[in-house]
Amino acid sequence: MERQIVVIAGPETGRTFALHDGQTLVIGRGQASDTQIADAAMSRVHCRVVVAGDKVTLVDASSSSGTLMGNQRIDQQELRSGDVFRVGDTQFRFEVHRPQESTTMVRDRPVVTPAAGGLEKLLGQTFANYRLDSVLARGSNGVVFKGTDTQNNRAVAVKVLTPDPTNTEEQKERFVRAMKTMLPIKHPNIVQLYNAGKTGPYCWSAMEYVDGESMTQVIARIGIEGMLDWRDVWRVAVHVGRALEEAFHNKIIHRNVTPANILRRKADKVCLLGDLILAKALEGTLARQVTQQGQVLGDVAYLAPERILDSARSDSRSDMYSLGATLYALLTGRAPFESKSLLELMRMIREAEPVRPKKYQLAIDDLFQDVVIKLLAKRPEDRFQTPIELLRDLNRIGTFKSLSADP
Repeated sequence: MERQIVVIAGPETGRTFALHDGQTLVIGRGQASDTQIADAAMSRVHCRVVVAGDKVTLVDASSSSGTLMGNQRIDQQELRSGDVFRVGDTQFRFEVHRPQESTTMVRDRPVVTPAAGGLEKLLGQTFANYRLDSVLARGSNGVVFKGTDTQNNRAVAVKVLTPDPTNTEEQKERFVRAMKTMLPIKHPNIVQLYNAGKTGPYCWSAMEYVDGESMTQVIARIGIEGMLDWRDVWRVAVHVGRALEEAFHNKIIHRNVTPANILRRKADKVCLLGDLILAKALEGTLARQVTQQGQVLGDVAYLAPERILDSARSDSRSDMYSLGATLYALLTGRAPFESKSLLELMRMIREAEPVRPKKYQLAIDDLFQDVVIKLLAKRPEDRFQTPIELLRDLNRIGTFKSLSADP
């Protein structure tokens, strides 16, 4: 028996989310959700679908506009196959069915090809020497699994892209080769790539597993636990600044520096920038699968103004704006600009000036606040021109305040 949630109306009609026993699917537009649907009328975390044995329950997450079944706003409702519910401007249908699975033989090993949105069915399979053990995260272009490197006996993170039937085998091979050009890049603030390959219809990459949390999780706790000390945010700035400096030297533009892609290791509080390898590979083929001309990706609130106007227009200064927006959220608990209207949010990013962070936290150092505001300048030429310039100012603050960014 296969259970799934299907988007049947709204901005992302056709997307499918598989459901498994014991899973809680978080529906919303924000990065703390599992769906990240581009629906401005939807809350960041709007509702949850809880699977417990044969029972599937829809639970509203105190959303502003409510979760509706028919015309009735519900707090909690058990779902039956065929039930339709509305969240913001998006309609979902709950389905229960038995899909027919096809099997492809690769290197004498059967690889199950799941239906769209069903990459979780790969659990337990092995790509090269990487066994897929559990799901870490789901995104619009694939799934990140926690896995085991059976040769080196270590934990790894394996990102598997959702197969696109329009991509040729030659395109997939070029994509893998592009990812492997990143193998020599090793930096303490960049999630390291171990390997990349293609197994059956799947392009995948095996990376360093970071035992910790993303900045999305850190920001979500601010409203509960209180503001972060600005010194902790300064350390995040230094660590990610160092990662961007390495990317700059290798002529790589990340294009998606968001809280979700910055991980803080539990053991030593060191921050690492993720998905840099994917950014490099996307300069070549299969880019259409993850980024299309004119399409705005990632959390819009962290995009630079020039990328709002033209998603293809970006350089290292665009990445630094996104870092500035992330630092702002870590200092204040909110992105520099917020609106329930996507068009209004995009206008604010292009035209409005952010409220200075000290309005939300008086203890923030003035010099550090100035760095964050400079990162958020509307015009790229008014920001730091290179990560080297950014680190120079951050190091001056560290010297003046007797701070160390190293563990």
